[in-house]
Amino acid sequence: MFAEQGFAAPMSEVAKRAGVGVASIYRRYPSKHELIEQVRIVGFRLLLAEAERARAEESDPWAALVRFMRRCLREGSGIGTVLPPMDPQHVYSDEFRGLQQRVPKAIEELVSAAQRAGELREDVDWTDVLLLLKHLNPRLPATEQRRAELRSRYLGLVLEGLRPGGPELPGPPPDRAEWQALCDNLATP
Repeated sequence: MFAEQGFAAPMSEVAKRAGVGVASIYRRYPSKHELIEQVRIVGFRLLLAEAERARAEESDPWAALVRFMRRCLREGSGIGTVLPPMDPQHVYSDEFRGLQQRVPKAIEELVSAAQRAGELREDVDWTDVLLLLKHLNPRLPATEQRRAELRSRYLGLVLEGLRPGGPELPGPPPDRAEWQALCDNLATP
């Protein structure tokens, strides 16, 4: 529901999609913010698992990065809900904050390894990869299956631009603070 309508989706629609009553959701999650935080935690865990799996199962660093990106954008991955705007009024759990710190490190390891192997342009940063995942997962008026096909198609186009040898990219990638500020204000996919 959140991937389709954003985090402004009414709780009544979330409950309907889940096949439960609204009261059932509020018994488990005292507020919409609590539910959204749990959705983000699941997304963070998925990102970490995909990064770890890609590193463990792919000996080639470029193949590991590509696998990570493809798996994050596959149908039903739930990854698209990871980078929604943050609510400055909500107090996030230690678990959330810990995962929020681990995700960039895991992606940075994939990016650095591909760069050391000479398979990824040197002017690409882990922040670029995370923002690409966000941009490659827009809300579209299509079925999830079709959205997944389009994500895969456009990822294929983007991957060619990540390879070394192309023209220099204009401007620097976002630093960590800028990336966080951008993510805090991005619209949900």
